[in-house]
Amino acid sequence: MNARPMPRGPGGLSSAEAAARLQRFGPNRLVPVERMAWLKRVLALVADPMALMLGGAALLYYLLGETTDATILAIALVPVLGVDVFLEARSRSALARLAQAVQPAANVIRDGLVRTIPTVELVPGDLLELQEGGFVVADGLVRDAANLSIDESSLTGESEPQAKHALAAGDDEGAAAQVFAGSLVLAGHGVVEITATGNRTRYGHIATLVAGADAAETPLQRRTGRLVRWLAVVALVTAVAVFAFGLAHGEPWQRALLSGISLAMAAIPEEYPLVLTLFLSVGAFRLGRRGMLVRRLASVETLGATTVICTDKTGTLTVGSFELVETLALDAAVDEGQLLAYAILASEQLPLDPMERAIDARARVRGIDPAATRSRWRLVSDYDFDPVGKHMAHAYTATVGAGTLVAAKGALEGILAHCTVTPQERAAAEAANERLAGAGMRVLAVAIKPGRELGIDRAADEASLRLVGLLAYRDPLRPEVPAAVAECRAAGIRLKMITGDHARTACAIAAAAGFADADAVVTGDELARQSPVEFARSVRERTVFARIDPAQKHTIVGALQAAGEVVAMTGDGINDAPALRLADIGISMGKRGTEVARAAADLVLLDDDFASIVATVREGRHIFGNIQAAFLYILAFHVPIVLLALSVVVLSLPMLLLPVHLVWLELIIHPVSALVFQAEAAPPGTMQRPPRSPRAPLLPRTALWRSLAAGLALTGVVLWLYHSRMESGDVAARSLAWACLLVGYQVLVPIEWAALRGARGPRWPSRPVVWVVWVACGLSLPLAMAIGPVAATLHLQPLAWSEWAIAIGAAVAATGWRFVVDRVWPVVS
Repeated sequence: MNARPMPRGPGGLSSAEAAARLQRFGPNRLVPVERMAWLKRVLALVADPMALMLGGAALLYYLLGETTDATILAIALVPVLGVDVFLEARSRSALARLAQAVQPAANVIRDGLVRTIPTVELVPGDLLELQEGGFVVADGLVRDAANLSIDESSLTGESEPQAKHALAAGDDEGAAAQVFAGSLVLAGHGVVEITATGNRTRYGHIATLVAGADAAETPLQRRTGRLVRWLAVVALVTAVAVFAFGLAHGEPWQRALLSGISLAMAAIPEEYPLVLTLFLSVGAFRLGRRGMLVRRLASVETLGATTVICTDKTGTLTVGSFELVETLALDAAVDEGQLLAYAILASEQLPLDPMERAIDARARVRGIDPAATRSRWRLVSDYDFDPVGKHMAHAYTATVGAGTLVAAKGALEGILAHCTVTPQERAAAEAANERLAGAGMRVLAVAIKPGRELGIDRAADEASLRLVGLLAYRDPLRPEVPAAVAECRAAGIRLKMITGDHARTACAIAAAAGFADADAVVTGDELARQSPVEFARSVRERTVFARIDPAQKHTIVGALQAAGEVVAMTGDGINDAPALRLADIGISMGKRGTEVARAAADLVLLDDDFASIVATVREGRHIFGNIQAAFLYILAFHVPIVLLALSVVVLSLPMLLLPVHLVWLELIIHPVSALVFQAEAAPPGTMQRPPRSPRAPLLPRTALWRSLAAGLALTGVVLWLYHSRMESGDVAARSLAWACLLVGYQVLVPIEWAALRGARGPRWPSRPVVWVVWVACGLSLPLAMAIGPVAATLHLQPLAWSEWAIAIGAAVAATGWRFVVDRVWPVVS
């Protein structure tokens, strides 16, 4: 918890009183936590199709008098459901840690200090600081305000901003002094005394009513759902066919039903949703550890398809640490000290912006006390930053004697629009500005208007300003950016810089970062004059967009999407929210981003570092590739189960797939698909291929057909071994067939793992956990056969070495051809 000295006013609650009130009123959660969520999870677990079918099969075995098999299946419910519980808990734990990491914070006055605490710890009576761009997180009364303007449209439907003022002693609690949780601070700042938290707030009442609403499915979830439903229909139709064939061949209905249930139990692909959720949530947690917090899991699936990254400059490509390296007085009557003094007065009273802090730091080096400079003037009007004119101003009256002063700073063109200058003075100022910007520096102009009285509004106060000088800041390029930019270009991702800075400054930084066509620049004013066709062409062809206002950001993103691009967009301000929401992937800055920007974004960049964005794209591609590999393995895994169950019935052979065997397979498929395919790091060539098309199928068709072919080939050799060995008895034939099937499944693991990694990708996993799981699954069958009671329970028997050689040779022949085919004709996802 951070703390800083309180500027003025009452000291707020003590920590002890705040703790007592937290116990009394509870946490400040606007959306309540569902108390019976655990019960819903238990009920969903019990209602799991696998659990129901296992229970049904156990009951049928009991009715048939085979109590040993019935008991085994009943006991098997524990490990089968335990795997589901473990994997779901892992997903839930990853998401819970992410939620903790992105927990919103607020500035509150306690013990005479301004402390930054999680919003859930706010209590009635706390003094809450409000800043432009932040959300109001509790209901309260305004105790101090400066140009405070609130957007309450989300609660009241009132579209106009609401001006708020401090509640004076003895005044009634009017609407102008009240703020409500869920509203947005559009401008100004203030201090609010909290009167209600949590579900006692107006917003909390609404949130309680809608908390139970189900979240919409993501595109990947919908596509996975369609795949699962299609495969489930195939499995159920096959199960019904097995039941019907059994009856037609004269089997008792109990046996025929058991065969159908056994097939459905193993063939229904209920692993797909589990694998999808696990991979996305664990991947999101990994991204969080790398400085990128995922607010919406849907964004993870889109990362691999990103074709354009629109990034701002300051703090993302550059360090964001400004040093005032040059001051240039443009008025003969003003020296550097006076220029710095005017710049101090043009800044906020309590400067938080790094550029304003750099002014104070430079002034102190020159022997000027910023606090003393401010004390000589009393602030009358605080004119906030004008996003159109790109400047701000403050109006003062002298604290001693008479006189007034308006001090303004901002972009040179915005300041000049309010200045009275000669053509020669304008030309000299613009030449100096071009020189400094061309050196990669960010330039601010400072102007003043001394007088005897102030105007009646901002326009009057800012009329006829006098330009006094320029301030040049150096914000160095982050050292890791050129390598990240080069990685993006190698991955087929185009980069565009969208900034409010000067065109020359932006081009200099773009060139240093390694942007392609860094000199292809267009300004916001030029875009505003273009026709729709010209605008679309500029958006496609230009790399640097300078002096861009937030509304134009939104239009640029829309134009790129209309051209078929998948757009990732960075932003940090209130007015960036529409563009962040429109972008396929909205990325908010974690350090300097407003609450509004973070709320609109899909991802939050904790370190404001462009290299983290590139790392996130790489991880997104890797996550999606892992999902595809796991899905292909699950598909190849289920093909033999379905076809073998149907084939033995059609051929009037004894059951090959008994329920106890299918439980065994269930214990193999989950750890293999969930752990093996999720554990490995991204292959080296992940960022050396073009982005995945968002219109591409979930599974590449070539890889899909190869997986189906491998499953069909494995089915054929297993059925052949089973039929040919039947003369030795059911148990002997089943043992040889099962050995071949399990070996084939083991060979498919590295095949499917490497199938989408390209010809130059690694052929074998390197993580120890992969090999531990793989070896454990492979040894399960020979160990089970070697232990007499276990083999009897599984209706198997030990194999001779020659039989193992036949089983292994047949399995490798049926599946191993994929190694050669995938190497010679690689599949790219």
